[in-house]
Amino acid sequence: MCDQDQNVNNLAKLEFSLSGSEDDKQSEEKEMELEVTHTKGCKEKELAEENLVATSSPNLTNLEHKSMQQQLSLTDFEDIYPPGGSQEVILYTTSLRGIRKTFQDCNTIRFLLRSFKIKYQEKDVSLHLEYREELWKILGGKVIPPKLFIKGRYIGGADEVEGLHEMGWLGKLLDGTPIDFVDVPCKGCAYMRFSICSNCNGSCKVVTNNVDNKNELFIRCPDCNENGLVKCSICC
Repeated sequence: MCDQDQNVNNLAKLEFSLSGSEDDKQSEEKEMELEVTHTKGCKEKELAEENLVATSSPNLTNLEHKSMQQQLSLTDFEDIYPPGGSQEVILYTTSLRGIRKTFQDCNTIRFLLRSFKIKYQEKDVSLHLEYREELWKILGGKVIPPKLFIKGRYIGGADEVEGLHEMGWLGKLLDGTPIDFVDVPCKGCAYMRFSICSNCNGSCKVVTNNVDNKNELFIRCPDCNENGLVKCSICC
């Protein structure tokens, strides 16, 4: 009788153990199902974000696709450049802070170029009207800086340049560019590339020396631009 009771107890324990194992198995399956669902949701979110980036920056997406297939070179970019810029690195910027994003984008590209320690020419469209007209004529419309040109090729704006840098291609595109060994700002303009006109002190007006012109005491200064500035004689 005792042996029978012991067998019954053992069967009860075994049944309880199997029941517990089944419950644990179901719990594990539910956890795995939740994990798979969470992972699937994350993947869908990542794909949606990638599609959004691709839609907003089609040119950058094309460059990414091309860079995965083969090496990217300057010949893959549009063959347009400013006057005298076939072998130069030229960056169009603005120092105006009216539009914060534009100002920050210009600072970002400037910082990237300086980090490579290469020589480049910066053209601030807010300081010199001729630069703005030049840029609009090259690109065929009223575009907003920053815009980068490397050795006769149009690279693009902030999104394109930052994307190339993140993919490791910007440095390769700048290969062969002369190194800038000067690590201090220009004494004449402090990186501004312009200084105050010494002829009119920035007023854009000078006293006329023409005695025949008695009606006008002042004439337009012939040396400076519309902002009373002249190109720096040291670094430009």
